[in-house]
Amino acid sequence: MSGISNPTTFFGETDVNRVSFLRSDPEFVRSALSDKSSIFVPFISGEALMEGKDLLTINLGAHEELQTIIHKLLPLLNTKEIRIDASGVGLTFLGLKETLDSSFEYKSTYKGTPYFGINFELNDDTTLIKLQDISLLSQYRKVGREDIFKLSNDVASLYSHAKMYLDWLSKYKFCPGCGSVVYPIDAGTKLQCSNEDTSIRCNVRDANVNNVCFPRTDPVVIVAMTSRDFSKICLARSRRRYGDFIMYSTIAGFMEPAETVENACTREIWEETGIRCNEISMICTQPWPYPVNLMIGCLGIVDFNGINEKISLDHDAELLDAQWFDTEEVTQYLDKYTGGSLLNFKDGIVLPGETAVAYQLISYVCGKFKKANDSKL
Repeated sequence: MSGISNPTTFFGETDVNRVSFLRSDPEFVRSALSDKSSIFVPFISGEALMEGKDLLTINLGAHEELQTIIHKLLPLLNTKEIRIDASGVGLTFLGLKETLDSSFEYKSTYKGTPYFGINFELNDDTTLIKLQDISLLSQYRKVGREDIFKLSNDVASLYSHAKMYLDWLSKYKFCPGCGSVVYPIDAGTKLQCSNEDTSIRCNVRDANVNNVCFPRTDPVVIVAMTSRDFSKICLARSRRRYGDFIMYSTIAGFMEPAETVENACTREIWEETGIRCNEISMICTQPWPYPVNLMIGCLGIVDFNGINEKISLDHDAELLDAQWFDTEEVTQYLDKYTGGSLLNFKDGIVLPGETAVAYQLISYVCGKFKKANDSKL
């Protein structure tokens, strides 16, 4: 392995065109929603369903129950009656997927199979859609975390895309500016305050730009620390348990307001390990739908001088241990790795497997180490 260039991370494989500019076009949204070729990824109470070993997706033309539901929802689009508390449904447009048999076409320009995520949170006493309306879905089990990481990346990425939007729609129900209900517009990708009383000032409804209307993504920095010659890599063990495994991984933490990616990495490294690292570069990113994170994978170069590399866990109590490992040794075990959720290391220690961005970062350091040593030959 000679290093990684723009790796495709798990949950990060895009094969639908989001055509985001069409979300605000009511004609397009209605046409896509009612087209018999459209594909829906159904969720119940915030979680998707499994059909055997695969993620359940539904073709609208082959599912009369879903056709009836969509017929009921179409008149409610862009009104407050479409909100999940009233309709029982969270609905979001994911994009167009162009395949050889795609039949949907809009304005002779935009072609592909429309994809939607749909989440049912039903109450027979209060919601428009009732439990009996989704009776056919009762035969499927809800997806588990272990199921997701066994899916192909394109399917897992579709799941992640839908889950992040649907999770947001189910949680954000009231305007923080005036307390009125909010409701989804633009095919479930934006929220609007329902307060029509212009005599009441609402700093959400009346603002030109605000951060309430759009889905949130919480950025997390995750950084692999290495010596300048890549011969050492720092890995840490969290106090949080990961089953019965002794898991060592890279350093990670949430970015804070008014903080750059570089500063967040430097801060998290020092807070958690005591190591001083001021040279940061970004390697890759990964959407992470638990619940709505963007993992920003970085590399931190530490200049060993007897001070910078010293580990201290006295600042933040988050870690149980942190160590500098020989990159050559990590590389030997990585070269034996054949896939799976975990990578077996020495002394009963496991490292993250290929579905985690931490794996990509560790692999990157190992690749750089190999390249540096190959150049010496």
